[in-house]
Amino acid sequence: MIRKEVIVRDDPITGFAGVVRAGPLLFTSGCDGHRDPRTNAIDPALAGQGGQQSANSYGSIKRLLALAGSHPSAVARIDHFTSSQDWIAERQIKRAEYFGRPSPHGSTGVAAKMSGLNMLTTAVIAVADTGEHEVLVAGVDYAIGHISSLVRAGPLLFLSGIRGTLDPRSGAPIAEETTESFAAQTHVCYEVILDILARRQFPSEAIVRLDRYLRNRNLRHGEAAICRSVVGKLDAVSTLIPLPMGMHGEVEITALGVVDPSTKEICAKDREGRATSLRAGGFVFVGECAGTVNEETGAVIPELAGNISGQIDHALHVLDARLQAARATLDSVVRLEVYLRDIYLADEFLTQVRGVFGADPPAIIIAGAELEGFCEIKLNAIAV
Repeated sequence: MIRKEVIVRDDPITGFAGVVRAGPLLFTSGCDGHRDPRTNAIDPALAGQGGQQSANSYGSIKRLLALAGSHPSAVARIDHFTSSQDWIAERQIKRAEYFGRPSPHGSTGVAAKMSGLNMLTTAVIAVADTGEHEVLVAGVDYAIGHISSLVRAGPLLFLSGIRGTLDPRSGAPIAEETTESFAAQTHVCYEVILDILARRQFPSEAIVRLDRYLRNRNLRHGEAAICRSVVGKLDAVSTLIPLPMGMHGEVEITALGVVDPSTKEICAKDREGRATSLRAGGFVFVGECAGTVNEETGAVIPELAGNISGQIDHALHVLDARLQAARATLDSVVRLEVYLRDIYLADEFLTQVRGVFGADPPAIIIAGAELEGFCEIKLNAIAV
């Protein structure tokens, strides 16, 4: 039985945890680059300073981990939401300073809709005991020499985000900015994910969660079809997040898996038979909870168009129902990811949901996304 413990609270976001411990894992909230690490106040002098904002964001992560008795070397997964990928070299230099090179973690890095002069929001999943942390597949094996391809942390597996602009198995470039680019790149993403897992004899069923970042939200059905054609029927929760992305590529896909797939239990499915919540490795994983979709019919709810508060309540209601199906509760959430069409609604969201998750709130990450239709919010979660 994995127990949840809030190690740091109200830092960096009032009303939420800065660090949550759940079994062998530590989950941090998102840390912004445009804030002074000493005061958490926005510093206007940081406008356009990618290197310094990276240092601020990574430095805040390092400080939170230290408060939990851990260190950047214990990080198994790091998620970056950035204003652009054009200054990725500056970010990678700072990442090497804080996390080493090659860094012993999986990583994602996508351009999102950021607020004001913020250039970077970073959150991590780390281990409390370094004995629970192991690089299984090096990044250099898949043309990502600065990070790792597959990392084990306790009972979970973390894969780095894969973009399909290059097939790392052959070194062959994949077409960009053509009508065939999206399908070709998406095929490569899923093929490489399976290849990385197979290198350590993990089947596709080891996957419990997919995060699917798309540049063109209108291609979401095509992406799902390609996933089925490459991976086959897969019982895993997922979240599709349309984002600006940045740099080259139409899509980035990252996967989270479990060391022992026999522990996987599907707890809820949608009308199409796709998993929406599951248990595995002692954790509960909940896929995207949209602010506009009727869970019973799968149709959008027209009455919620423009109703921000109503969409927040609806997304939370869906999350709560899926957690209950997995014998969990809102109180047991350890990591909450929030995607908002309007990133400037973050304060409104936080005001509305403070207290919803009980006396021990989760770590939280908030990013701006180009959500489809009139959807204003999507959530997903990890719980115990």
